[in-house]
Amino acid sequence: WKCCLFLGKSRGEDGQLGHGDAEDRLIPTHVGALDGLEIVSFTCGADHTTAYSGTQMEVYSWGWGDFGRLGHGNSSDLLTPQLIKTLQGLRIKQIACGDSHCLAVTMEGEVQ
Repeated sequence: WKCCLFLGKSRGEDGQLGHGDAEDRLIPTHVGALDGLEIVSFTCGADHTTAYSGTQMEVYSWGWGDFGRLGHGNSSDLLTPQLIKTLQGLRIKQIACGDSHCLAVTMEGEVQ
């Protein structure tokens, strides 16, 4: 399906909702930054979120970046979805996010 991400009533303090701000949302709200991408999965960590586009083979992340949990090589927070360049072009089987990390398993069984 073409992406129209809606997140339920949630806390947005660290930007994990992807709306470009750190505001809470009391009703489901569209994340326009993912429009046109064919997102096949979303994974949420404690204060961060990822989205995977299977057709483009791209992973996006956003939210609290502490400890490098977003996969961009730094600890910066991101208020909108950003492409994780190191995962671009990989066929991802599953993404898991925890409190302070994210990892991706490729179709070949490699952990990234």
